Amino acid sequence: MRGGWGGRALLPRHVIGGGGVVWACSGVRSAPAMAEQIQKKLQGELEKYQQLQKDLSRAVAARQKLEAQLTENNIVKEELELLDASNPIFKLLGPVLVKQELEEAKGTVGKRLEYINGEIRRYEQQMQDLERRSEQHRDALGRLQQELQRGQGKA
Repeated sequence: MRGGWGGRALLPRHVIGGGGVVWACSGVRSAPAMAEQIQKKLQGELEKYQQLQKDLSRAVAARQKLEAQLTENNIVKEELELLDASNPIFKLLGPVLVKQELEEAKGTVGKRLEYINGEIRRYEQQMQDLERRSEQHRDALGRLQQELQRGQGKA
């Protein structure tokens, strides 16, 4: 029988006339109580693991978006390298095209490439951390599942 005794089994201590029973904490956990506790731990670990997987998925999507931006900006950089100062260059600002100097455009694209590369490195580091933490939770899930199965085998 389970009660509010920290998951420990309650065992009859004394039988009182009339069939009443006084319950006392034995200090030994029953198999169902242990299984319930392990199940709660398992559920908690599973929720943490699932959240890490969602975070990892978001990080992968963000990195892919950055990769597309990197490719696009590298193409722009290559196109700018083909031009000389006599070619007019325009920058889109909202709905307006504004004339821009070649060196200014190259500098802007260069800074954008640096920023994108930095963000890609940051997301790669974040993904490695998430994968490492995810692996730890996956291991914990496996241990808890084995512990639960051993407990159910004894019951």
